[in-house]
Amino acid sequence: MRWDALFNDLESQLQAATALEQESEIRERTRAEQARLTLVQRLLGQVGRPLGVSTRGGRSLEGILTNVGSEWIAVAVEGRSVIVPLSSLHLLRGMGRGAGQPLSGVGARLGLGSALRVLSRDRAYVTLWTVSPPSRQAGIIDRVGADFVDVGTTGVDREGRQAQGRDVLTVPFASLDAVDAAAD
Repeated sequence: MRWDALFNDLESQLQAATALEQESEIRERTRAEQARLTLVQRLLGQVGRPLGVSTRGGRSLEGILTNVGSEWIAVAVEGRSVIVPLSSLHLLRGMGRGAGQPLSGVGARLGLGSALRVLSRDRAYVTLWTVSPPSRQAGIIDRVGADFVDVGTTGVDREGRQAQGRDVLTVPFASLDAVDAAAD
């Protein structure tokens, strides 16, 4: 009888140690898996959900995450689409626990230039917000290069009226904080 109690006690200790070891291994594997997760993968798990976005240029947006590219996100905000380069993201609020999946195929090739080329093709009226110093320029995208965008703008004269001339501004992608475009 005494031996049975001893063996039962040893068996309980072994089961407890095994369970503890398994839990520790699961936690370690989870941490390792999370360490490989990229921001794009994390954002892919949030598409269609409300998201708060703060940018390096001081913009604060609240809307629905609609698209994720390899270098940008699109957020639907009050009837317009706002494209935010990943490099301009400062803080994200409201991210659920979903991890998404790896960006692959066409999505992996959709850089910031691809998103801006769609706006250029559609001749969409946009507002470009820049980072440092924070400023905004409105107009129509004329050209999108590998790392810059040309925007045709109409100026304002000294009395605050629309000027007759048209100016073309070149903005490097690195200076972009966000791009607002009216929704179709």
